[in-house]
Amino acid sequence: MIGSGPAAVSAAVALTRRNLRVTMLDAGREIDPSRQAVVTRMSAQSPQEWSGDDARLIKEGVEASASGIPLKRLYGSGFPFDTSGSGIEITYRNAAVRPGFARGGLSNVWGAGMLPFHRDDLAEWPVEAADLERHYPHVLSFLPFSAAHDALENSFPLYKRDVETMPPSAQGKAFLADAARGAPALARGGITVGQSRLAVRGHACRQCGLCLYGCPYGLIWNSASVLDQRESLPDFRYERGFVVDRLQERNGRVEIEGHDLTTGSPRRFDADRVLLGAGAISSTAILLASLGDFAAPVRLADSFYFLLPLLRFAGVPTPEREPLHTLAQAFAVMRAPDVCREFVHFSIYGFNDLMVPSLRASIGALGGSSALASRTLVAGGYLHSRLSPGMLMTVEAGGRVVLEGENSDRAIATAKKAAAKLLRQTCGLRTLPLTFAMRFPPPGRGFHTGGSFPMRAGRTRHTSDIEGRPFGFDRVHLIDAACLPSIPATTITLPVMANAWRIANLAADRA
Repeated sequence: MIGSGPAAVSAAVALTRRNLRVTMLDAGREIDPSRQAVVTRMSAQSPQEWSGDDARLIKEGVEASASGIPLKRLYGSGFPFDTSGSGIEITYRNAAVRPGFARGGLSNVWGAGMLPFHRDDLAEWPVEAADLERHYPHVLSFLPFSAAHDALENSFPLYKRDVETMPPSAQGKAFLADAARGAPALARGGITVGQSRLAVRGHACRQCGLCLYGCPYGLIWNSASVLDQRESLPDFRYERGFVVDRLQERNGRVEIEGHDLTTGSPRRFDADRVLLGAGAISSTAILLASLGDFAAPVRLADSFYFLLPLLRFAGVPTPEREPLHTLAQAFAVMRAPDVCREFVHFSIYGFNDLMVPSLRASIGALGGSSALASRTLVAGGYLHSRLSPGMLMTVEAGGRVVLEGENSDRAIATAKKAAAKLLRQTCGLRTLPLTFAMRFPPPGRGFHTGGSFPMRAGRTRHTSDIEGRPFGFDRVHLIDAACLPSIPATTITLPVMANAWRIANLAADRA
């Protein structure tokens, strides 16, 4: 197993449940001990007991701008995106995605959203939708899951009976209540609204409002937490500090060549079979180097991300004093033929302490009003990859990687159509989309990226089969987003984990 993000951990759980021996090779970068000591101290206290210095420390380096929030940090640290020692030097040209070398991968800094893919959005997939759907319950069996029974279930089943509850904020409750009252009109416009579904231990939430910086109580699921449990098993071993450079099949085995993250010295490992889940960028780089395909660009697909501020007709009193969580409060999905044939997804966020400076930067002095912030929501929108610009990725022989984003004009036009559709539902939602303030970051900013070696019914170069085996390999299975044939707009992590579970079982059948 290569990697420790959600896909790799999902596959590892699937394999260990079948009593198979798993060795996980991972760069495994971790937060520095002094900062972790602060988080540990805060986790043993109530929010009212935290010192100002501790709270400021875990907010370091996160500033809002007109374009939104920059790369997320965890507890004030940028270690999840630290590539030093990896041997990868990346040049970005109109591309905002980043690889992760942390223990737990990018689940250190994700938004915890957990919707499945809708089967109608999987037209390019050679895998039956039902084959993916039957693995959602397996994944949800070892994750916390906070959700609600609501209108979203008609198109997006929960796949779990014992869901937790995590109450929305006052803003979130008011928005959801208005959406419920306006549901008939919204449905005619192809819009469904429901409570957000999050991989969070919602029953234990202390409503401290620090979700965007990292939960001091560790309630937002991180795949590294599963490693803590699995390391106690005799059939699981975790090898930290191992950066994989290339793979080679020889004599019915897979030879793994890499180097030590700290010293740079060569490291090697031999395996009967390899499941590659290092993240879309790293997995693509490993495969291209293994095939010797240097200077030959491959295309990374992406679900285009955009920001749309929403102004509520009525505010809520003093949201800055309200105990709340600051993850997405609601999800809205849109399926409207006059916009596009696929679903458009919106994760809707309420008040947080970054909102006032962001509004000020976006719309000027008026945005500095806390009264305005109390009426403002922000929708993070996503489009299907068919409508989205991708990124061309080139790996050079010396390890240098170039990521270049494609033109976004088509995606921007579609996003504006979706915003206009929401605008026509202003009365039903009692919420006015501020379409003039929309923001369109570069490709990859939403981190819903993959598809560089997409699964196909018949393998050709730079594709995989339905078992995730890239062209040229029989004992290597690609399990992360790099093998997805397309990327629907709805949240990506649950489907990636379900697909990894599916592939892991197919690999186990060959063991």
